[in-house]
Amino acid sequence: MNYRHAFHAGNVGDVLKHVVLLELLHALHRKPNPVHLLDTHAGIGIYDLASDEAQRGGEYRLGVSAVLADPAAGRVLPRYLAALQALNPELARGGAGLRRYPGSPWLLKQSLREGDRLTLCELHPQDAETLKANIGRDTRVAIHHRDGFAALKALLPPMPRRGLALIDPAYEAKDEFTVLSKAVLSGLQRWPVGQFAIWYPIKEQKTVDGWKADLAKQVQAETIAVELTIRAATEARQMNGSGLLLINPPWQIEQTLRPMLDFLKSRLVREAGGGARVQTLVKAG
Repeated sequence: MNYRHAFHAGNVGDVLKHVVLLELLHALHRKPNPVHLLDTHAGIGIYDLASDEAQRGGEYRLGVSAVLADPAAGRVLPRYLAALQALNPELARGGAGLRRYPGSPWLLKQSLREGDRLTLCELHPQDAETLKANIGRDTRVAIHHRDGFAALKALLPPMPRRGLALIDPAYEAKDEFTVLSKAVLSGLQRWPVGQFAIWYPIKEQKTVDGWKADLAKQVQAETIAVELTIRAATEARQMNGSGLLLINPPWQIEQTLRPMLDFLKSRLVREAGGGARVQTLVKAG
């Protein structure tokens, strides 16, 4: 309940999460069949980078701003740049102003077609109200003031059956990874054909690798991990990177993401030992 993403909007973790999310959505929409999208820990949907919260840490300067500083960003990350321009029209006109940063609910909503559905869950009462204001009224979108993990149990399987669940908790509780694994396995049991994208922080790589290996032993579906670390992940007292665990990923998503990860590595890695990788945890079939 204490976590507020406004302090971290547009940081390195957001960049990785949203670049990957946009590619997952693009792959889902290759087929005309309708989809259901679920965001379990939605936040407020749109963030003001000029706000006191964003300015206090300035994390976006080492994230999205560092990406946009490279003229090649539009070529390597066309969908990501297009999303930023849609929310900041001055960028599309060649301006340098980046004022508003899109959260995952906004990106998910922008992808909706007729027949698609979107469910957004946010537990923080003030953020849930702000989310409703930022997303606006849309008959295709349902916004719930509720716990995201409980939503996985209550709302799956969705209709339509094709779709994606984005899971991005605050990781404030000591047992967050244990709760997360139980929720993911329960959700997958209810929705075995669904795609799951689980964002996670990387402090100590060894600990994260142990969690992934343990979860992979229990998942009966193709699973990959996409990771970006800005420095060697050996110090557990600080966030050194982040990753996305993708269950039932789109076909050949690894090949799509690798050049994007190489670009992000060149722009965002700040110290020796940082890097980017796509790791296969459970093979297809």
